[in-house]
Amino acid sequence: MNARTRSVAAATAFLTAIAALPAYAQERPTLDPQEYGRWETFRPPRVSPFADWIAWRVTRVDETSELRILGIENDSTVVVPWGEGQAFSSDGRWVAWQVGVSPEERERRGADDPVRLSGELMDLRSGSRRSLGEAESLSFDPTGRFLAVSRYAESDSVPGSDVRVLDLSAGTEVTLANVSASEWADGVPLLAMTLATGSDEGNGVQVLDAATGVLRGLDASGSHYLHPTWREGGSELAVLRSDSLASRADDGAFTLLAWTDPVGGGGRVELTSASPGIPDSLRIVEHRRPVWRADGARIELGLRPVPAEADAPAAPDSAASSTEAEARKDTSSVQIWHTSDVRIIPMQRVQANRDEQRTLLAVWTPSEDRVVVVGTDLMASAEVVGGGRWGVERSDAAYPQGAMFGRRYEDVWSVDLADGTRRAVTERVRYAWASPDRGHLLWFDGTDYRLQDLEGGAARNLTSALGATFANTEWDTPTDGLLPPHGLGGWEEGGAAVYLNDRFDVWRVPLDGSDGMRLTRGVEDEVVHRIQDVDPDRDAHPAGEPLLFQIRDEWTEARGFARWTPAGGYERLLLEDRSHWFLQRADSVDRFVFRVESREESPDLVMTDGRFSGRRTLAESNPFQSEYAWTRTELVEYTDAAGRRQHGVLLYPANHDPSTRHPMIVYAYEILSRQRHYWETPSERDYYSFTAWTQEGYFVLLPDIVFRARDPGVSMAEAVGAAVEAVDARGLIDRERVGFVGHSWGGYHATYLAARTELFATTIAGAPLTDFVSFMGQIHWNPGIPEPDHWETGQARMEVPYWEDPEAHERNSPIHGVHEMSTPLLMAHGSDDGVVEFFQATEFYNFARRAGKPMVLLVYEGEDHGFTEKANQIDYHRRILEWFRHHLKGEAAPEWIREGIPWSRHEEERARVAEDGHSARERGR
Repeated sequence: MNARTRSVAAATAFLTAIAALPAYAQERPTLDPQEYGRWETFRPPRVSPFADWIAWRVTRVDETSELRILGIENDSTVVVPWGEGQAFSSDGRWVAWQVGVSPEERERRGADDPVRLSGELMDLRSGSRRSLGEAESLSFDPTGRFLAVSRYAESDSVPGSDVRVLDLSAGTEVTLANVSASEWADGVPLLAMTLATGSDEGNGVQVLDAATGVLRGLDASGSHYLHPTWREGGSELAVLRSDSLASRADDGAFTLLAWTDPVGGGGRVELTSASPGIPDSLRIVEHRRPVWRADGARIELGLRPVPAEADAPAAPDSAASSTEAEARKDTSSVQIWHTSDVRIIPMQRVQANRDEQRTLLAVWTPSEDRVVVVGTDLMASAEVVGGGRWGVERSDAAYPQGAMFGRRYEDVWSVDLADGTRRAVTERVRYAWASPDRGHLLWFDGTDYRLQDLEGGAARNLTSALGATFANTEWDTPTDGLLPPHGLGGWEEGGAAVYLNDRFDVWRVPLDGSDGMRLTRGVEDEVVHRIQDVDPDRDAHPAGEPLLFQIRDEWTEARGFARWTPAGGYERLLLEDRSHWFLQRADSVDRFVFRVESREESPDLVMTDGRFSGRRTLAESNPFQSEYAWTRTELVEYTDAAGRRQHGVLLYPANHDPSTRHPMIVYAYEILSRQRHYWETPSERDYYSFTAWTQEGYFVLLPDIVFRARDPGVSMAEAVGAAVEAVDARGLIDRERVGFVGHSWGGYHATYLAARTELFATTIAGAPLTDFVSFMGQIHWNPGIPEPDHWETGQARMEVPYWEDPEAHERNSPIHGVHEMSTPLLMAHGSDDGVVEFFQATEFYNFARRAGKPMVLLVYEGEDHGFTEKANQIDYHRRILEWFRHHLKGEAAPEWIREGIPWSRHEEERARVAEDGHSARERGR
């Protein structure tokens, strides 16, 4: 019996035993919405360097919050109301945090009196606590001995503020004034600061050696200083200084200052826009923070074209501004939209600020006084790779049609930073990655990975001899024949190898062409393995060290971890019916902390060793959960119309009665089985609340959908129908009392199912696509993106434009079947939806109204694609429950469902739902 068979057998036996329990053994009260307030969510924890302390924020549905600091060895907990922003010192001696105020206090103060956080510090040895006063930010130095506490600026006109530097060992402190930005060096207690007085005097750069107390001024002027940046692992410093006075710093020209010995004040060098290597047409700007290369030999910076004189900002002048305003009154507001625009005007408008901050990458070698400009196109991307030897630029400018309509390609160039030589490396690639440590470009051709030297030459195939499939053959979105890969697991430090994913496994593939090796054992049991990055600051995995993997069983959704070591090979560490979040490794010991949860079990914080043995529970959220009846989950398997094996998640009603067939709500989007073990905190602000629905006595089904090109609606209905029939065949549900709900793309499902099928007793559609003709031509106003950008090769999966296959568009369009709709439909839409235009709702409403079909449209004024106002979230949550109670439980319909509410009584109706939610819930029980 293999692992899967054993798992399935055990699960079957468990569920059989549960079902056989007498009703009284399972009977517990269901949860009332009035009790939601105390339910908790654990936010990402921080673990101390030696794993003897852990700190995490707890938020509750009633909007209270606190910071908890747990001493693991002595099992003592410090609770800080409204605490946040926790940080441990690197020596493990101290923890600091910020303290806010309640939402009521924040609202009482209003915008004119914004809340200023305060700071606190605790000695983890003695437990003594100290208030730090006002604290916009807190940061420990790399030794753990010093703490910088930044106060808030007094006003927008005075950008600098006080920074207090506390010597935690000596108990002393020093206060530094007018600090606009500060940054600790990496490894030594040096604090770099830029000063801003709000005037054209007294600005500058200083460095504090906290260990000696010596404060050294490195530069002073009336200019504006930005972005103090240390070399990682070193004590070299760089900063930007405006070429004009601080009051005119918005004209955009800057000088890059650098010091190789800032403590001693020596090794100063400057790069100006007039320096050799920078073309006259370009200048140094503030929009790219300077970055030291690891060896300290080079610094990255950003350049932009010098604006035409007419475009340069003028000095502030109220009279001139008034004249310009008067002139604009006589100027047209016309916009010129052209079909050759690669980025349409709305996108250009939305992205205007970002466009103004785009830069051309340049690299400065101070010792040789050489600048190499890597970037040539502000719209292209550029980076330094190959251990700092190479620049790489990628551009899609040669493929405008692909950029416009979802079939993107790019050309790649390399730039030798030693002499500035620029070479074309490869062209027309879609998936490409440059090695951070060596001069290689890796790209995927739809079947295999190919490696190319940045110096040029032919590409060589890295993977054809491995016998693995690296293309994602399960990809159900139309392409132009180029399948996407399963992706990279990262590079090996030093650049000797790359880690590549196939469907289930991870391979180590040497770049010299020698044999690759499969590190994991996933395909044998169909368990997906992906590298778990435990140090997000690294850009490569250390050679010869163990690798940790996240793992997921494809067919049970069990989750866990595995590892590979050079000496021991592959080892599976943990696989269980839970999900795991926020994995963190302690800095100085081999300990991990993470959050573990499931649909049935409220999250816990746990600690384990490097082999995930001896797991210890540190904290349990919502310990009172056991007082209530709760859902349980299982997977339901079915076969879709293409004969593919699929599955979905089935959530049982709380206090499920096996002798009764229950109503069921289906919620769908695309692939949802991955959510089997996701915990959901009950809240009325969560309008699609699976917890609320199971507490109301519904089964909830989350089916997986694999779509068919040109038939997203038809294939969705086939998959959803097969999933519902699989549940019905088990005798669990009343097939006549099954409803469907979804939002956005899922809202399209709900509208299609109501208009084009009779699979459900009712459906609810939030922010849906309704017309497959007009929607292809709409604009997503939030990002300014035209729908054709991804209509054919994105979520809609239509593959071709309307005129090439009008029949496919119409048979998948809900509105083209509205005249035949017999399923009652509730639709909700925000009037300011910037993703799916409100027009999609009003158009369908008007068609349904003319056809005399059963539909109610809820319009939430001022809301976008997702509803954010608390009152609206709760209103929609409660109306969903009322709708399903009527259509799936047979309860009397409230007036808004029966006949609507006249405008003159809308305020009354809003108040009814807000005030009567509890009594309505009682009726539903």
